[in-house]
Amino acid sequence: MNTKNRVLLGMSGGVDSSMAAFLLQQQGYEVIGITFLFSGADDKNHHFIEDAKQLASKLHIKHIVADLRKEFEEKIIRYFINEYLKARTPFPCAYCNPEMKFKYLEQYANHEGCEFIATGHYVKLGFVGDKKYLFQGDDQDKDQTFFLWGLPRRIVDRLLFPLGEYRKNEIRRLALENGFEQLSVKKDSLGVCFIEGNDYRNFLEKRGIESKPGNFIYHNGEILGRHKGITNYTIGQRRGLGLNLNFPVFVSEIRLDDNEIVLAKYDDLYRNKILIKYYYYIDKEIVESGKELIVKVRYRLQETPCRLHILNETRAEVELLKSEAMISPGQTAVFYDGDRLVGGGFIESSE
Repeated sequence: MNTKNRVLLGMSGGVDSSMAAFLLQQQGYEVIGITFLFSGADDKNHHFIEDAKQLASKLHIKHIVADLRKEFEEKIIRYFINEYLKARTPFPCAYCNPEMKFKYLEQYANHEGCEFIATGHYVKLGFVGDKKYLFQGDDQDKDQTFFLWGLPRRIVDRLLFPLGEYRKNEIRRLALENGFEQLSVKKDSLGVCFIEGNDYRNFLEKRGIESKPGNFIYHNGEILGRHKGITNYTIGQRRGLGLNLNFPVFVSEIRLDDNEIVLAKYDDLYRNKILIKYYYYIDKEIVESGKELIVKVRYRLQETPCRLHILNETRAEVELLKSEAMISPGQTAVFYDGDRLVGGGFIESSE
């Protein structure tokens, strides 16, 4: 059995993964498509499975549907809910990619005799010496390395990202020019995949998660009003506070034990250090060298110079060389050496 040119492709039925299948075929790969059913929200939107099936049929490739709702519920949704209950703002994509999506892509790739694993992410691949790394995609607005920092070396070595050197408008044009008119105008899916309407508060409420009202306090201890429960707020939030003050305030801290939300002016949100936990890095040498790196703490945030200091096996300190605001526990800090992805970790606190 020749596995050298066989690739397992994660297919969502959207334009990105569909054109990834098309491009891989053009490059001579034997493509097998797989579509994961992760959540109940997916169950109500089975059209994406049908879309993927139709595309696979059009390209004459094998297509698999894997129902992973039980595993997704136990891992990702439980994590998501628990983070809010701990007064943190979860980032499910960064947890899901290594723990669910690429884990099962690897398993099915092995089962199907595929040497390679591919997705429609806008990420480039390249080598430094003889080692393979992820690099930021050419389309800076669509670059998705930020979500993939937790992928282990054994998976990175098998990855193919056929869209990395394309821009999104080029992929839509490619679809149109090759007879995939409907795909070329299909809207992108946005937000958290398992939350209908992208309203996480409604999602938590339906799951029976309630948090008790408490006090908004100013950084000096002054009570400014009442909040509706800590799960309704995140660091840096300004809108929806329900306060009538004569100056703008932002959520700067959520105190779980006291059920208090601390508010402050924007200038008081800036921090110089971040403590991260459950970090992962793919290049030991560059981390141990103490070299200046770039950190991103939000997908759209301008890149910030930093130094990474490993404290122990689970925690590390990020020294920011330029102060940054609105750093939220539970979110991720992602590290780059230029445009090369080095690693990341979950934010525990900042100061």
